[in-house]
Amino acid sequence: MAPSVTRALNAIKRHRAGPEQIDHAILAAINVTLCLASDGNDRVAEGFNRDIALSGRAFGLRH
Repeated sequence: MAPSVTRALNAIKRHRAGPEQIDHAILAAINVTLCLASDGNDRVAEGFNRDIALSGRAFGLRH
């Protein structure tokens, strides 16, 4: 697991974050990891964010 995600999970536990805060913390950590892994290419993280947004709109509607 990426260090940024591990730190986000530890912060979530430590601060007893609510469900919405958990989503934001994990997504932010994933974005940081993608940005670092792609040598700062923000298009990688933006592609991930777009995929998440599109998936979220159809969540539960697939058969």
